[in-house]
Parts: sequence; C-alpha cells; structure tokens
Amino acid sequence: MAENWQKVNTDPVCFGARDDTYGALRITKTGRVKTMKLVHRSGSIHCNPDDGDSYWGCTYSGYAIKLMTIITNANREALLPPTEDLKTNPGNGKKYFYSLEGTGHKSPELVFRSLSSPLSLKGNQELQIWYGQDWVDHSEENNSGQVCVDVFAWYI
Repeated sequence: MAENWQKVNTDPVCFGARDDTYGALRITKTGRVKTMKLVHRSGSIHCNPDDGDSYWGCTYSGYAIKLMTIITNANREALLPPTEDLKTNPGNGKKYFYSLEGTGHKSPELVFRSLSSPLSLKGNQELQIWYGQDWVDHSEENNSGQVCVDVFAWYI
C-alpha cells in the first residue's frame, strides 16, 4: 500500500514549553485524515533544569517515557492524541501526557495512532501544537526550550 503522508505546513512549526507558546499552523489541504505525524527539525524541550532534553515530552523519572506533544484545534480541544488516550497525574486531575509504542523522547518522528473516526480538516483551518504542561497550565514555570517540526497528515 502506498503511503499517503502529505506535508500540511509550509514553514517549520515551532512550539515552546511554557507561557502559551503553542505552534500554530494553517492546514494546506481539505480532506479526511486518519492520523498525523510530526517530524523533528530542530530544538528540544526541558521540563525542568535537572533532567535531560526531549523532543516530545519530559525525561523526569516520574514521567518515565511519557510524551506531552498534543495537536489541538483553534479552541484548544485535543485532536491527536484523542482525549481518551491522554493520562492524568494523580493529584491534579489534568490529562496531558500519553505513551506511544516505539516512540521515545528523541524519536525523529512522532506518529500518532490511527483514529477510529477520521478528522475532517478544512484548508486554512488552524491547528495548534502544544507541550502538554503548557496546554493545561500545570508545572510549566521551570520548563524551557523550543521544538520545530514539519507536520504531515495521512489523507484517506
């Protein structure tokens, strides 16, 4: 089966780890999408000064290999991963991290799982890429860094 990945950004999309520094992109093509992937271009994020860097999450041992990169619509509603895949930290009740089989902190690509019902995207629609702690305004005060990515969608 031929791959159906299509790049949907023109310039790299960059997102930070605190202070609502999401990366905005405008979708270049209307259609139904079964999943999306982010391809790392540059940069990294730290969730605190003592732990290593990551492209997609937080290397703090309490998070193990948890990922925190989330694609939302313009209303900040999670699209990928879908809300049901997001996990919460005991104590704060906010859902903002997840795991993906075979994907680690320095994986060159972050490929989301295929959705059971495809997303309908419109050309020029805004999507946002968030770092999870920044998205839910939780424990972001000691975060630092920025990651730049290319965004691909699998159209069906």
